[in-house]
Amino acid sequence: MAEELDQNAITNMFRAAAAAAVPEASLPVVNFSKRGSISAEQMQMLVSINQVFSQSLGITLSARLGAPVTLAMVAAERSLYHNLLDQIDLDATYLAQSRFKSPDARALFAMDMPLVEPLVHLALGGLTQIPKSSGNREITQIDVAIMEVVMGIVCTEMNMMWAPFGLQAAYESRVLPIHARRFFPQSEYVMSFTYEIHIGDRAGALQIALATVIASSLLRDMDRRDTDRTQPASTRRLLQDRIGDLGVRSTLRLPPFKIMASELLNLRPGMLLESKLPTSTPCLLGMPHGPAWEALPMLSDERIAAKLVRPYIPSFPKR
Repeated sequence: MAEELDQNAITNMFRAAAAAAVPEASLPVVNFSKRGSISAEQMQMLVSINQVFSQSLGITLSARLGAPVTLAMVAAERSLYHNLLDQIDLDATYLAQSRFKSPDARALFAMDMPLVEPLVHLALGGLTQIPKSSGNREITQIDVAIMEVVMGIVCTEMNMMWAPFGLQAAYESRVLPIHARRFFPQSEYVMSFTYEIHIGDRAGALQIALATVIASSLLRDMDRRDTDRTQPASTRRLLQDRIGDLGVRSTLRLPPFKIMASELLNLRPGMLLESKLPTSTPCLLGMPHGPAWEALPMLSDERIAAKLVRPYIPSFPKR
């Protein structure tokens, strides 16, 4: 027969369980945004290099297709792969892949299907006035062949963008929607770039997702380049000239000396106050939070000046 417990026994059981629990302070703190974040400096560099990539790819596609093609990056972010998939309608997207040489990893391309028809139309010599789409249609072998050429161009331009960072990728093949969910692990952090593409009067999006190992390598290299970045000699000279024209408040100060209280009370403009210090006594020339020099007061062109003697090194107080 089951034992019946009174209220005291139940309370004691809960106290024992609480005492055996792991202390809250010993639990590891998890920062969920650490791997998914891009710093402001990294984002600024990504935007800068992607502007060149967007312009170059737009010019290349316009020349190959004989119609105006423009691109603009609208987003760059790191996120879990399953979160990225939630934003993509796989059945209405043309998917393709490329592979990086070193490190060995893949990139996923996702282009809105409404962009495929104008690309194929123009590649086959169609007029720049793209006919209105009659609705969703099945992808044909001709579509795949032409899209492989287009994606190859995208890879070539992308390689030019990532070349300074030692990253190179080669186009591989189309990716079927059924295989997209297993392209990256669902819990992997990927870096994705989203571009808005205009082809004639058609508009759509192109997304490029990079594996974690590629994204981490890219961001590390960006941090190193930002830390080691040096200005050209001409820029440094220009900055030095401009800084040299700035005025800095400075102070020429005598060593401490004693005066009578009556002299201090009787001070008036124009009066001379004897310090009893020899004329050869060095003064201290300095500026707030800046270097200090031992100096001799002088006159230069009827202006108060100071002749620098030696850098001032304060001595430690005597005990």
